[in-house]
Amino acid sequence: MATEQPPRFPAFRIIVMLVVLVNLILTIALVTQVRELQQQVSTLPPDLASKRDVAALRPLRIRQIITQNCVDCHSTRRLGVTVSMEPSEVQRTVERITASLLVARCARCHGEETLNLMVLKTQPERLATIRRMAALPGSGVRADQALAIAQAFEKLINDGTDKGNSSPPAQPTGR
Repeated sequence: MATEQPPRFPAFRIIVMLVVLVNLILTIALVTQVRELQQQVSTLPPDLASKRDVAALRPLRIRQIITQNCVDCHSTRRLGVTVSMEPSEVQRTVERITASLLVARCARCHGEETLNLMVLKTQPERLATIRRMAALPGSGVRADQALAIAQAFEKLINDGTDKGNSSPPAQPTGR
């Protein structure tokens, strides 16, 4: 007579059951975290950032533009450097100075925060805004200067992009 051996529970079955159990636990944990994340996302406000927040990411920095283009060059020490500049550098510097002076007209009425919003606009939108401001009484801007001012904004914005925009953060104004 053959003796019956008790049924064996091979080690392979134990390993498979443990893997399935760990997988089930991890799946439940993942589903729980996804639900928590969905709840957190649903509590966020619909507008995560305002136009002013976005404009602050790449500000125009009027004071620094004027300082870089005027004050830095109009010292005795810096004026001597101008003599050794290449003609193309001199031309570019003159263009930046001209652009800075045109944009400074806007700074008579508007603070840096408001002027930084111009960075977000396209060239036609900037031109429309400048024309609208020029039409206001006491703006100090003639209608025929609107295109030149819009181009000045474009020049200063592009110069900031070309240099990597590595200037220090803007100081808040009291306006």
